[in-house]
Amino acid sequence: MITIKIKTWKDWKKDFIDWVKEPGRKTCKEYVDYMEALQKQTLYQIIEDTCDKYNNMREDQIKDITEAVEKCVDACAEETRKLIDECQPVKFF
Repeated sequence: MITIKIKTWKDWKKDFIDWVKEPGRKTCKEYVDYMEALQKQTLYQIIEDTCDKYNNMREDQIKDITEAVEKCVDACAEETRKLIDECQPVKFF
């Protein structure tokens, strides 16, 4: 069976709007990636400094805290990327 898909005006309009929005989405997601890397770097240093302040913490405890913080940053970045996909404003000429 052969199926033919005929594009309507709505299909063309949606494709065009998605095409216009894509550069903005890409730029926003690159910014999220950059902020994610900066946060991880900064948070690792702060965690190490804070744990060094309290000399009674073991290495595995510090590692667990670091992994928990990393999971939080990753989850926030992923949700932000989803939000960008959903809410990137439509740009009209």
